[in-house]
Amino acid sequence: MRALLFDLDNTLLLEDEVTFRAVRAACQRAAGRADAERLYEATVRIADDRWRAAPMSAYADRMGIWWGEGLWGEFQGDSDGLRAVREFVPHFRRAVWRDALADCGVDDVDLATDLDEVYRHTRRAGEIVDPEASAVLDDLARDHRLALVTNGAPDVQREKLGRAALVHYFAAIVISAELDVGKPDRRIFAAALDAIGAFADAAVMIGDSLPRDIGGAHDAGLRSIWVDRGAVLPRPDDPLPDARVAALSQIRSCLAAWEPDDASSRGSP
Repeated sequence: MRALLFDLDNTLLLEDEVTFRAVRAACQRAAGRADAERLYEATVRIADDRWRAAPMSAYADRMGIWWGEGLWGEFQGDSDGLRAVREFVPHFRRAVWRDALADCGVDDVDLATDLDEVYRHTRRAGEIVDPEASAVLDDLARDHRLALVTNGAPDVQREKLGRAALVHYFAAIVISAELDVGKPDRRIFAAALDAIGAFADAAVMIGDSLPRDIGGAHDAGLRSIWVDRGAVLPRPDDPLPDARVAALSQIRSCLAAWEPDDASSRGSP
């Protein structure tokens, strides 16, 4: 297996953790006016509900853009889908913080604006990179071609990568909204393989999402390694990975197990 395709969010970067920390930081700003924990729960619930009900929700889901990004991203780009997201998010942000405060009995437009600014500043202050990511990528890049295959908006994902200082590890970076094709569509995997000159039968997809990363890889003819963060219980209809790891440092041993035995490959003397 000489080509490795990596997912980004919740595989190399801890997207959920950094997002929810930023929500909590914003909610703490309202302390004294609203119960911070209740405000946090209301914000997460309302943001998710409003994002799912948005007119561009089908596009966002297909591209892998979620409400945590909707609360801070710029969504630059000329496609109809990105324009629709870009036009939607200013109202979305105001409504989320206003409605979350209202859920806590607070009617204060200025405070809602303040919470919006705190969230965006906190979220963009830095990424939480898996502590093993750099060492593992350094090691694997010695004898593999690496590509990044991520769902999301191009400017949002590249901004995350810039903050995380991971760009230099990858010979190619493929982002769903640049192709208008997202995981699990096999075409995004094919685009990544073409970009690094690799074949599916000599490649492995590594990611945290069973439906998008693992299911998409199997459809595209790749082996797969599931990075199990313990956040989601597999469903009966979820695709099965070829291997499962609980830590990035376990990837090398999975790959070694798939290598043909040297003596067997040479044949008998």
